[in-house]
Amino acid sequence: MRKKRMRLRFICMTVLFLLTVSGCQKENDERTEITLIHGWGSADPDHVAMRQIYSDFELTHPEIKVNLISMPSANDVIRKVQEMLTVGEMPDVVFTAGAGEEVLYEFMVEKGYALDLDPYIEEDPDFKENISETALSKWRTEDGKIYTLSDVLLLSGYWYNEDLFEAAGIREIPRTWEDFITACQRIQRWSSGMNNDVTSIVLEEECLLYLTDAVLATSDPDTLTELSQGTIDLASSKLQPMLDVLRDISQSADLEQQFSYRDTLEVFNSGKSAMYVNGVWASTMIRDDLRVKYAAFPSNDGTGTSCISSCVGYLLGDTASQVKKDASVAFLKYMLSNSTQERILRETGQIVSNPKIDVASLSDNERLLQAVSCVQNAGHVIEVPENIWRADAKEQYLGFLQENLYNIDSE
Repeated sequence: MRKKRMRLRFICMTVLFLLTVSGCQKENDERTEITLIHGWGSADPDHVAMRQIYSDFELTHPEIKVNLISMPSANDVIRKVQEMLTVGEMPDVVFTAGAGEEVLYEFMVEKGYALDLDPYIEEDPDFKENISETALSKWRTEDGKIYTLSDVLLLSGYWYNEDLFEAAGIREIPRTWEDFITACQRIQRWSSGMNNDVTSIVLEEECLLYLTDAVLATSDPDTLTELSQGTIDLASSKLQPMLDVLRDISQSADLEQQFSYRDTLEVFNSGKSAMYVNGVWASTMIRDDLRVKYAAFPSNDGTGTSCISSCVGYLLGDTASQVKKDASVAFLKYMLSNSTQERILRETGQIVSNPKIDVASLSDNERLLQAVSCVQNAGHVIEVPENIWRADAKEQYLGFLQENLYNIDSE
């Protein structure tokens, strides 16, 4: 009898185990899987933080599994997605970090590959409240559709080294372009006298675009539009005043065509350049022991020019599966939610796009707060170059600019 009871108990336990395994397997089988292709693939602290935030989506949505395809940069993301689309594979979620408006965003919209987010926004008031008006006004199409949203805003001006400014005798932040040129000249004279190889600013390609935009934005915005869209003759006399400003700056700076923002950051962090053009998000990448502050670009009226933009962000694939589309939208809602946006701000230093998030109350990063205030209080606000320039126009202009700046310097 005892053996029978033991055998019965064993059978019951076995059946229970099999039912449990079967239930778990069924639960796993019922999870919706989506793939996220993103450019946060390096070992940098902010990249690691963003990957963790992505992974933690599954904690709030255990019914959805997110497969991460981590690429080193936004350009790698674009190439990867282009390859997938070529062979008929539709990505679920793509994050381009502001890049690829022409080569990816416009292509996916034109071919019907990108999901229109407007119906999801209108049916969910809480979701809509988490979306920046800057993003809605920038990316809503003429027929009322929205195909991309970003979890961050790009705020830009430039960082400067207070110690180098003081050593060169610069007592006030340059407010006009004449003042800016004078500051560059003072830094060069001081550096030459000290023989310390410090430069005023490294003029790599992205920096040149920012300066071009800032000069023309308040002096000749129509010419900026023509230039950035490639509809102006580069030999036009309308460009000469702007070129004169860049020429005067370049005579007291370093021209580095092949530099990236990382190269320029390294020069700034080593104390070898007095100014560094990049977004406010770079606050966490600058050495803690450097005394630095943020400034808006000069303007003709002295009130300053800064950039505040919502760039191409998340693109959701308009796949055949409504379940996958719903899961992808759930992921986007998670990225724009209050709790996730607070994490992005605290853990990466990026300025989040959710209008309900108060940067000042959530961040104790004094550098970041000073930079944000500086950008927001500038008299003139424009888009970042990524939202202004067509790719072909940018390539032609940069080639022309490099040749002309070097030629002018040699005269």
